[in-house]
Amino acid sequence: MTSMKIERILISIPHASTYIPEDIRMLIPHNDLHLNRELDLYTDRIYNVSGPQIIQARYSRIIGDVNRAPDELYSEDRQRAEGVIMLSLAEGFDTFAIDPREAVMQDWIARFHQPFHTEFIAAMSEADFIIDGHSYASVGAAAHIDPGRERCDISISNRQYSACGAETTFFFREYFRNLGYEVSINDPYPGRYILGTYANRLRTPGVQIEIKRSVYMNEETLEPYEDAIDRLHSEIQELVISFCAWYEVGKDTRPLTDMSE
Repeated sequence: MTSMKIERILISIPHASTYIPEDIRMLIPHNDLHLNRELDLYTDRIYNVSGPQIIQARYSRIIGDVNRAPDELYSEDRQRAEGVIMLSLAEGFDTFAIDPREAVMQDWIARFHQPFHTEFIAAMSEADFIIDGHSYASVGAAAHIDPGRERCDISISNRQYSACGAETTFFFREYFRNLGYEVSINDPYPGRYILGTYANRLRTPGVQIEIKRSVYMNEETLEPYEDAIDRLHSEIQELVISFCAWYEVGKDTRPLTDMSE
């Protein structure tokens, strides 16, 4: 067995950026406060820890969500908020005054989506484990799979145990539980394009981490709770250190005797 080295962990931060080029921003009639509620604000501060490789999306997920497939374009009402270009916001409002034409969306995908994945693929040659860093709203929005339901403080996702095995999943769960957080597994989200494309328990395993936003920010005003962000940053830093001390490459290929949750 080979020990995990911290520099061989790859952390992605796909949804923190607020940046929308001005020519595109002019097409969106909503104010910044409304748009930024769609984002994982401050996750660039929480997950950007020392040691691992860090890859951050440079553009807002609204115009090129790097955690969606590049051909995941939806025009139906039920899915408009879920595509690589967000045609609707989570509350159901249309994002743009007029929907962009498909040729325009394809141009945005090439400009805003593809560079992240080019960088990610290059980094994979030096990666033994992936952490996909997110946050989520405290309560499921109308367009999400759990509308109106209060969510756990932390969710650990593994694509239904295909991205990593139970032993690794339970390590992450117990780490956060021991800090006093309520933790779920694959609920409400099992992980999306980044985890599904790059993480595999028999090759390069990985997990997605979701942190409930009310833990570290005011979800109405979007003001950060600075002490909470600093604490979470320190907890993620200690997480990767503790994980390296615990993890052995190949661990998830062994039979698991204790599957209790």
